[in-house]
Amino acid sequence: MSFLLRFQKDSKNALFAGICAGLARGFNVERKWVRIAALILLFFATVPVVILYILAAVLLPPKSKWLD
Repeated sequence: MSFLLRFQKDSKNALFAGICAGLARGFNVERKWVRIAALILLFFATVPVVILYILAAVLLPPKSKWLD
């Protein structure tokens, strides 16, 4: 599976931009664990995490309805 098909924003299961839900889908783990990890990382490295989240929100494509 190509990188762009594996990691996509999942707006159906999103809280904000769908980044954590998309990463969870790509890594095949539960969304809550990715969100917990993101919150822990946000606590320890706020600026880099916010920058990476914004970049991911801009660069990752939305989840395709046809590939489910």
